[in-house]
Amino acid sequence: MTPPSDREKILCAMFESFCVAAIRNFSRNLRRAAKNRQKHDGTGEESVEYLIGLLSSEDVYASEQFVLDADGLPCALESELLYNALLTLSDRERKVILYDFWHDWKDREISKKLEVTVRTVYNLRQRAFKKIRTYYELHGQGRDP
Repeated sequence: MTPPSDREKILCAMFESFCVAAIRNFSRNLRRAAKNRQKHDGTGEESVEYLIGLLSSEDVYASEQFVLDADGLPCALESELLYNALLTLSDRERKVILYDFWHDWKDREISKKLEVTVRTVYNLRQRAFKKIRTYYELHGQGRDP
């Protein structure tokens, strides 16, 4: 076996230097990340909820949602209790709630669509709130299960 040449010794020294620098930088980055995590999380360990939120996602299927229609505009709900409460409203009251909360329409836009005054839109919304509150008190014990 022949001894390594000077060129090979230089290449080996350069590779060793590169590896040492890479390991040192990786170690520094790990320490920096740990300090940053401790600064933002008092325990210094990543919480399980954080990891689950970061690494997972929950599938949402159309069959798990309840859909109401307001003149061709679909409004998806996940709560069956709220869905049933909205079904107890009159057609105009339901449309006011759906246009307002699902489509972010202003009272003036709703009043033009329903061909009523802005004050009527306000009154319809208040009546709807009262009916929904009553429905929740009777069927949901005041909370969504």
